[in-house]
Amino acid sequence: MQEFLLSFRTRSVLCYLVVIQLFLASPPYPAAAADKTITEIQVQGTLRVEEDAVRLRIKARKGQPFDPAVVDQDVKSIYRLGFFDKVKAELTPDGVLTYVVKERPYISEINIGGNSKVSRENIEAALGIRPRIILDRDKVADGVEKVKKLYTEEGYANAKVEFAISEIKDNQAVILLEINEGNRLLIQKIRFEGNRVFSDGELKNVMATKEKWFLSSLTGRGVLNRDMLANDVALISSHYYDHGYIRHKVAEPIILRRKTGLEVVIRIDEQDQYRLGKVEIGGELVDAPGVYLKAVQLTTGQIFRGSRLREDIASLSQKYADDGFAYAKVDPVTIIRDGEKEVDVALMITRGPPVHFNRITIQGNSKTRDKVIRRELDVSEQELVSVGRIKASQSALKRTGYFKNVELTTQKAERPDEMDLMVEVEEGPTGRLNLGGGFSSGEGLIFSAAVAEQNLFGRGQGVSLTADLGSVRQDFVLSFTDSYLFDTNVGFGFDAFNNEVSYTDFDSRRTGFSVRGNYPLRYLDVPFFRRNEAPGGHTREHELSLFRRTRFGTEYGFKRDKVSNIDSNASQEIKSEEGISYTSTVSPSLTFDNRDDFFIPTEGARSSVSLDFAGLGGDNRFLKWDTATAWYYSFLNSPRWGGAYTLGLKGRLGLSTVLDRNNGSDNLPLSDRYFPGGSNSIRGFESRSLGPRDENGEIVGGDKQLVMTAEVVFPVLSQYGLKGVAFFDQGQAFRTSESFDLGEFRRSVGLGARWLSPFGPLQVDFGFALNAKPEDDTSLISFSVGGQSF
Repeated sequence: MQEFLLSFRTRSVLCYLVVIQLFLASPPYPAAAADKTITEIQVQGTLRVEEDAVRLRIKARKGQPFDPAVVDQDVKSIYRLGFFDKVKAELTPDGVLTYVVKERPYISEINIGGNSKVSRENIEAALGIRPRIILDRDKVADGVEKVKKLYTEEGYANAKVEFAISEIKDNQAVILLEINEGNRLLIQKIRFEGNRVFSDGELKNVMATKEKWFLSSLTGRGVLNRDMLANDVALISSHYYDHGYIRHKVAEPIILRRKTGLEVVIRIDEQDQYRLGKVEIGGELVDAPGVYLKAVQLTTGQIFRGSRLREDIASLSQKYADDGFAYAKVDPVTIIRDGEKEVDVALMITRGPPVHFNRITIQGNSKTRDKVIRRELDVSEQELVSVGRIKASQSALKRTGYFKNVELTTQKAERPDEMDLMVEVEEGPTGRLNLGGGFSSGEGLIFSAAVAEQNLFGRGQGVSLTADLGSVRQDFVLSFTDSYLFDTNVGFGFDAFNNEVSYTDFDSRRTGFSVRGNYPLRYLDVPFFRRNEAPGGHTREHELSLFRRTRFGTEYGFKRDKVSNIDSNASQEIKSEEGISYTSTVSPSLTFDNRDDFFIPTEGARSSVSLDFAGLGGDNRFLKWDTATAWYYSFLNSPRWGGAYTLGLKGRLGLSTVLDRNNGSDNLPLSDRYFPGGSNSIRGFESRSLGPRDENGEIVGGDKQLVMTAEVVFPVLSQYGLKGVAFFDQGQAFRTSESFDLGEFRRSVGLGARWLSPFGPLQVDFGFALNAKPEDDTSLISFSVGGQSF
């Protein structure tokens, strides 16, 4: 009986197709019609479709002889518009050619019934059909299948979705969806059969599909997604392959329906573990094979791991790309020796021709000038292509702080040995407004403000004005910086400052200026810093990475310090500072920076070291050595945990030696001493509130300091540029006569947020002092907009 029904249905479908074919291919016009001339062309049956839309498809023309082939093509072309159920052509004896159409119904309404677990909005979105459009029955059927898939993804594998189309007056149609949702079936258990090497728990951790739990109603965990499950099979297979089980087999999952839910069964045939046999590198080599073997992870005797093989292929490709062979290919050739349970691997390299940059195009910059972007690039036209330098150029542009996003992409040029580089930037806010306030028992109410522009007139110049105003303090600093003075590689900066503080026992005023300059070591023509190689007969300059990112700088500063209104009960240390003194300082420095971002770096480091020589004139002679470093490393980069986490380890060390002072003191001048505490120092304590105190309990600052920070930056809402931070700070300043005493270190922990807002980077930290003493001034919150990460 079933065979009869199948045969009957098959014959019915074939007859239906034949009728359609005859209908479209054989319009009813007389055999002698070919001798007639078309006197008029008419279109009948259009209601909502414009007649002109039909006429645009008609190739037959009035006054021309009637051509059946042309009319046949017209009928098919009109039908392909998708607006009509029927199209035919009729020719009258007097030569009038009429195209008769029957429009498809117009959807006036879509009714959905039976749904309670899935919202109407989600069902309509999956259906993809809306009222007030022409009815397409095929699209309706496809939409219903998508609704069924939607229910399956929501855990309703038993849901039934049926539809009906009813035509009403005026050639309109109503679509009715009747849904029987059934019970929600979640994955109760995932079970493995045949696994001995890896436990069920370890294999479950590899999978994205999970068993249900008590929050499944909120999180959707435990819903069966067949596409995801198919991908999980590939993940499990990759896990086995990456541990040397290259002959393993993972069967298609079996879905069993139980009373309380679904059970997923995955059968595995693990087979034996294989190790690496011979590892060879051949093909078009630039250096000796031994040089490349040292650069790869694969070695004889290791467990065969597919991930290491992929990493080594990428590493060799990168090495060749850095040498200018952008189209180099590394093909792995493996020989499996089942008897020995070993896999021999040969990496065959085809380097291709050396490739040069043809054209570098910059897009997206409306404010920043092209030259400001080009001077940060580590590549140039007609230079050999280097993937490493492209990446370094991208990081350098991000470090400027001018752009929200930077993308560098390559494109093939007309010649096979050339490549174009596209630099696309998205400019961000470079103006900065920092506002802050606080209160401490030592300094009372404090208000801080800073106005700055990092990219003045799009020239890459920076200017800023900073003010700290309070009941006891008034600080003003004006700064200007140009990293490429007159479009050269010389950096230049200027600072002018005025600082007034009214302490309990004395008043201090400091005024002065400084002029600074710097120059990249990479441009110094010193043989030790660079070397030449000739891969493939083409000369190529390689510079040591350390010196490529290092700048040598020097600064001259001059300041006037005045200590007055000393209280009679002040300590002798304060009284010895009374009067006016002048300090003239020359400060050479080295700065290294290869971070990937200016505000919130995720990898790289920034280190600096400087030495102040005071004594070229003035009243004070001393040496002051300062070094600071910040190291960033990303880890746990997984969508399961929201994205990448970044560990930041930071430290500052300052030491000094006093050679001669006009007051005979062995300590630094007050304005040159170290005062830890506050944002970018030891959060949780008031700014400049830590360090040695005199016998009256007043902060007098230290001659040396050590500050250390460990923090983890984690994603919160990455799509909106919001990240969180957890930190631990510790440090303290000491006198020359004192040693670094860890017992005196102040420590704090806290949480904060970093947000790349439309107004610039926002930084908020809540610090909690762990071991504050009664005399310490603590501060809970620090806040800034546009500031740079430490």
